[in-house]
Amino acid sequence: MTTPTNTPPNTAPAPATPPPGGERAGWNAGRVIAVVFGSLGALVGVALLVAGAAVVLAHAVARDDDGYYTSGTERLATGTYAIVAEDIDLGSDAADVVPEDVLGHIRIRAERPGGGDLFVGVGPEREVAGYLRGVARAEVDDLDPPRYTTMRGGPPRRPPSAERFWVASAEGPGRQALDWEVETGQWTIVAMNADGARRVALDADIGAKVGWFLWVGIGLLVVGLLILAGGVALIVGAVRRASRRPAPHASFSNTSL
Repeated sequence: MTTPTNTPPNTAPAPATPPPGGERAGWNAGRVIAVVFGSLGALVGVALLVAGAAVVLAHAVARDDDGYYTSGTERLATGTYAIVAEDIDLGSDAADVVPEDVLGHIRIRAERPGGGDLFVGVGPEREVAGYLRGVARAEVDDLDPPRYTTMRGGPPRRPPSAERFWVASAEGPGRQALDWEVETGQWTIVAMNADGARRVALDADIGAKVGWFLWVGIGLLVVGLLILAGGVALIVGAVRRASRRPAPHASFSNTSL
């Protein structure tokens, strides 16, 4: 006859179970990566916000009464017959054609310091090169400070205003203002005495006006704000999941009778 024995209850602790949802508290590789990418995104967002604010501020305070962003005045002078800014390449192929309101307007204001009639014009590079072939001139290499490459030659065959290829020009005594609605192509800017005489000197500034500049600033602000918000959300979400305490759960012991 077999005498039944009492089996002692199983007092071993039940295995720990993860918190609800299958996620463990604490830091893991995924949460660290989320913080890293969130921090990078926040930095990019802040940089875009600063850039956008700078553009909007420039639009508000850096323009003159006519809406132009204008450079400082520079004195340009040469003992030759013309001062030339060449190689203004705004594209010429069909793929380079863009709406005119994107290119905007260029304004050149110039005045002879000693008085007298001045000519300022913008023309196609090829036609201007033909007009100035063999003419002594100073080609502008830099404006701050002005530096030139001097080309030897003689006087022009005709005064500049006698030519018909200029797309924009201004001529006369006192301060002249040339307003050019920018087009695609290769262009050259020329300043001369109106009668084509030697020794050209002028005080000039240049300005640009574009209608889309403000929208660039607004776009940078919006994109920067979205990226910053996304980066902050990544960081906050990772920190919350890492610091969450697991929910308390009951453990049971199995007893055999």
